[in-house]
Amino acid sequence: MASKKTGQAVTIKSTHDNLVTNGFNPEQPLQVRKTIVESEKGKKYTLEVLDNKASVSYQVDGNIIKEGEKCDKLILVKYGDDEWAEIFVELKGVDVPHAIEQLLTTLKKPIFKHPSNKVIKARIVATSFPSNKSNPIMEKAKREFANKPYFCDLRGLKNGQKDKI
Repeated sequence: MASKKTGQAVTIKSTHDNLVTNGFNPEQPLQVRKTIVESEKGKKYTLEVLDNKASVSYQVDGNIIKEGEKCDKLILVKYGDDEWAEIFVELKGVDVPHAIEQLLTTLKKPIFKHPSNKVIKARIVATSFPSNKSNPIMEKAKREFANKPYFCDLRGLKNGQKDKI
């Protein structure tokens, strides 16, 4: 792969390397932290990072992807030299079906695909979810995300609820 800036061949070791090589700066730099918080328009996602793993976050909407459907944020957590976790985050009010579509469209983008991504998660943070746990829209989406080609763990969280990795 060639860098956009230099045109020279670059070895891409991760999605993080790919994004940096292509000129995308993280919102929060790669460093060891216990929690990483992303918020937008009163919605907040908090990820507790266990075992002193380094993490980094990117603004997807309007930065990495400027047009079409896309999620709000991407958090990458480094497990080792060549293993990462990707957490795609959509901070939403109440339109959960639209959030599902935004996450699905983002997952399909080649810029986020790399063999080092061993764990892939998608999170919808909403002010409210249907109270019925067997919500057919969310349950169908969880199955779709879990299978090929995504192998992604989809989960809905209430605003401010903590997630762990």
